[in-house]
Amino acid sequence: MLKNSSNKLGTFNENRVTFKAVLLSISLLTGSATAITGMLPILLKQFPQLPQSTIESLVTIPSLTTCIFSLLSNQTTKKIGVKRTVQLGIVIATSAGIMPFFLKSFVLIFFCRLFLGAGIGLFTPLAISLISMFFTGKDRAVLLGYQVGISALGNSALLLVSGSLISIKWNWGFLVYLLALPILLIFTKVVPEPSAGLTAQKKADATSNKRLSNSVLRYILLCFFTFLIIWAVQIKLPELFMEKNFGNAQSASLVLSIMNLGGLLAGLLFGRLFIYWRERLLPISYLAAGALVILLSFSQQFIVSAIAAVLFNFVYSFTGPYIITKVNELSPPQQLILATALISVSMTLSQFATPFFWNGLGALVNNQTAESIIFLAGLSAVLIGVILILKLKIGRNKKN
Repeated sequence: MLKNSSNKLGTFNENRVTFKAVLLSISLLTGSATAITGMLPILLKQFPQLPQSTIESLVTIPSLTTCIFSLLSNQTTKKIGVKRTVQLGIVIATSAGIMPFFLKSFVLIFFCRLFLGAGIGLFTPLAISLISMFFTGKDRAVLLGYQVGISALGNSALLLVSGSLISIKWNWGFLVYLLALPILLIFTKVVPEPSAGLTAQKKADATSNKRLSNSVLRYILLCFFTFLIIWAVQIKLPELFMEKNFGNAQSASLVLSIMNLGGLLAGLLFGRLFIYWRERLLPISYLAAGALVILLSFSQQFIVSAIAAVLFNFVYSFTGPYIITKVNELSPPQQLILATALISVSMTLSQFATPFFWNGLGALVNNQTAESIIFLAGLSAVLIGVILILKLKIGRNKKN
């Protein structure tokens, strides 16, 4: 891998803390489409003639173009380079993000949100693959764990800033996207174009398989089902608390906030645990998380349910970084961006599919309560864990 290379801005050293921090800073923006969630009640009042679902789509519709442009990101890097693709994505996202501040038409705001998703889609896969372009081994595993945690931190921070801005005036919340500009400037100054430094490695791998391996595709499919489970718990938790009379909506919101902190902590610890446990980490995470979700579904006490939910998110947050790390390890360099783009798409599609999948499964068992669906999610996690353990044992037996 690169140890020392240079660009127009001077000497680059991949081991510098500054360089690592700048690479990770891109991940602060990957979930920025949800930054205006706190504005929804105000937007309902601003556009009273529109259905609530249409207003709420301002938060979800960027995911559509994010999926499309995540897949186009790989082709874009081949034409203009990796660094310029990140820069282009951030410029598009920032411009489209702040434009509604100046607009009064809902239709125009809606189209701006579509362009926002397009920009996010261009740089989101690269927020992951850039780490693998510059780092290997322990550093890669640690940074990919940090990447997940930083993304969660960015979501929380942008929501907080947007919520503060709307206290001035409702449309000021859109100005939160101006925070992307310092990230763009620092990225431009610090990060070199990786393709030039990786040319030698790409030539060395020229004879490697240009198609994504079945192992990579299986991990991408596993990623889809992994996030189906976590979305089920997060979406159904407020409803579960209401079914069990565990306080009000604020109680569920508090628990969800603490769950996010647990996910951030897991991201920071992932690198060390991955190095120590390796292939055992994934099945252990599924089994432990599944058991905690089943406990959550059966618990009749608020404190037990809250602790189970927080511990679930902590343990389960090791699965995402593990899958991303393995996909990056197994993908040939020329397919790295495509592989990470497919990971991003699988995460986004799982969010879309969650209500249809779990409510449909609940209908099959003739029980669509939140308690039943959360139990099914926990059972699914346990089942995945058992399958992975059996696969691990079969693999070891073959080696012996």
